Amino acid sequence: MLDLRHLKIEDKNLLEKYVPSCCRVMCDFTFGNLCSWATAEHTEIAEKNGFLFLRSTFNGVTSYAFPWGNGDIDGALQKISDDAQERSADLSFFCVAEEQLPFLKSFFKDKLVIKEQRDYFDYVYFAEKLADLSGRKLHSKKNHVNSFNRKYSYTFEKIGADNIKDCIAFSHKWFMDNESTQRLEAERQVIDCAFKNYDELGFRGAIMRIEGRVVAFCMGEPMTDGKTFCTHFEKADKDFPTAYAVINKLFAQMLQKDYEYINREDDAGVEGLRKAKTSYQPEFLVKKYYAKVI
Repeated sequence: MLDLRHLKIEDKNLLEKYVPSCCRVMCDFTFGNLCSWATAEHTEIAEKNGFLFLRSTFNGVTSYAFPWGNGDIDGALQKISDDAQERSADLSFFCVAEEQLPFLKSFFKDKLVIKEQRDYFDYVYFAEKLADLSGRKLHSKKNHVNSFNRKYSYTFEKIGADNIKDCIAFSHKWFMDNESTQRLEAERQVIDCAFKNYDELGFRGAIMRIEGRVVAFCMGEPMTDGKTFCTHFEKADKDFPTAYAVINKLFAQMLQKDYEYINREDDAGVEGLRKAKTSYQPEFLVKKYYAKVI
């Protein structure tokens, strides 16, 4: 049985050492995302024989990541298979990259059922395009921002020690103003964790105010490919819905000198969110697959 243990913030260097190249632009496998969601998703890890093993629970289903490491991949898959059997658990894999599918197919053969996880494809954009909103297809977005600029006088600040408490207070208010669900309650706790460990996780973020009142914030972290930034969280006051478009543009302007791409995560299968993320014209989607052994 794998010696799985709860993921801790001290594991940052360990995870970033192992994360495979095909997963370096997946929002799910940035350390900040894994660590912030570790409690909510019961994320566990184990290091053995040159491989790192991850196991998480999402929507009530416990699954493994494809093993991270170099060497005997079949041997690593056998360890996962044995671990699931010894725990009397179903065996499945979450967020599998397209490049990893052939290894699973070769090892498990006709026992494997693969499902495309379209609801969890990441949307990746050119940072410069999000910053400029240039071109006919983004014209309506630019109009929304210009209308907001004419209507309101606002400030835009980097998140730091002097304003992070304001961000936390706004986050709590945002969740109080929205109908509570199990998923939203988990997200509230995750954002609290992210703020608590903001510096240690290497997060960057921004906050918008109108007449001193916080109306939006966003934050995320660099991805390990070295050229992509992942925006994990973005919230705006329901009284200022266009603030989403404005802070998105301003944050992209802040990031574009350091990053070529911005990953704005998935749409979780929410129709409105899918429409909104598609309307920003992503350069590409990061595909993910779920694989179950039957």
